[in-house]
Amino acid sequence: MRRTPASRARTQAAVAEGLRAIRRLVGTLQESARAVEHQTGLTNAQLFLLRAVQAREGLSINDLATAARTQQSAASIIVQRLVRAGLLRRRRADEDARRVVLSLSPAGRRKLRRAPAPPTTRLLEGLQDLTDRERRALLAGLHALERRLGAEDAEPGMLFEAVPPRRRNRRADGSAGNDR
Repeated sequence: MRRTPASRARTQAAVAEGLRAIRRLVGTLQESARAVEHQTGLTNAQLFLLRAVQAREGLSINDLATAARTQQSAASIIVQRLVRAGLLRRRRADEDARRVVLSLSPAGRRKLRRAPAPPTTRLLEGLQDLTDRERRALLAGLHALERRLGAEDAEPGMLFEAVPPRRRNRRADGSAGNDR
């Protein structure tokens, strides 16, 4: 099907507006994340997880990952950093000694008293404020874009949190080389 010059011009205008909208959203979130990090010394993800523990002390890492809408491995890496920084504590659950639960340390509580809302919280609030119809349209468009970019199977980390790449021990022939 051949497109008319007017149709191509409308498509190009819509693509340009879509790109501007994405840039505005990403830029606003990045600016907010930088401000949070400058003000608190914490990344967006660290602050978001601290707030989640503050809201529900005694979460396991799996519960925290669910509350944060992320994978357990991503939450675990960030929790390790927060424990090392003295902002979170790990302890065995009273009701089940096999289960490890998280709580804020006094330093973590002090840090949160002065901390603004993390960008992820603002984004979630914005998504919740959309109407059902707007949310469905946004999701349909985002999923279509993910498919076109080949990102639909990518495991997303938390916003603005650098996660070290997985190390794979591969042989030259591409097979796994874990036989040391």
